[in-house]
Parts: sequence; C-alpha cells; structure tokens
Amino acid sequence: MKKNQLQGIIYLLIGVFVIYWAQAHSPKAGLGKIIGNELSGSYVMNETWYYITLFAGIALGLIGIYRFLKVK
Repeated sequence: MKKNQLQGIIYLLIGVFVIYWAQAHSPKAGLGKIIGNELSGSYVMNETWYYITLFAGIALGLIGIYRFLKVK
C-alpha cells in the first residue's frame, strides 16, 4: 500500500469519526437523548459548533478520498 493510500484511509476514518461524534452531540436531539446525555455526563453542542464540526468531518473525509484515489 502506498503512503498516499494509507494517509487517505486515516483521513477518511478521522472524518467519519468526527461526523459520528457531531451527530451524537447534536443540538437537534430529542428530549430522551438530551436527558440521557445529561445523566451520562455528556453534553449537547450549540448549533454553530455542530455545523463547524460537521463541515470539518466532511472536509477530512473528502481529503481522505482524494488522497486515496490520487495516483502518482
């Protein structure tokens, strides 16, 4: 496996994790999810940081796909 492909996979995995993490702390979560987060010590992001985190995860995922498919 080439270096670019390995870097691409790593970027893609980090991007997917960031998107998952943003969804798990969504400000649009239902009441049950919000109560569950409060009881478990977790939190809910405000809407601005939610969208910033989603954008960052999408950007990392796209960079990962680009690096994986890039041929030298």
